[in-house]
Amino acid sequence: MSVAPPPEPTPWALGLLVATALALFSACLLVGINDLIGGIRWWLGWIATAVVAVGIAWTLWDLRLRPVWRWLVAGSYVGLLAGLGAGVVLTFVPH
Repeated sequence: MSVAPPPEPTPWALGLLVATALALFSACLLVGINDLIGGIRWWLGWIATAVVAVGIAWTLWDLRLRPVWRWLVAGSYVGLLAGLGAGVVLTFVPH
């Protein structure tokens, strides 16, 4: 009988650091797109932000169960949600 080796421990510290970095990047990306294109027409900013967010989320969906990529996907999804929310709020705040 062969005994399976114990699974490797989950790298929580590094994984959370990577997820946080990608969340910040994704949120800043969507806010930047909304601000850049929303300067032309506010509704164009929302459409561009939604297209980019859906495109990134759709692409990353298949990678969510892979051991290393799950941190990248989780951080990106949190950032996409934060960026979408910030884009909506920034549309109505005068700047």
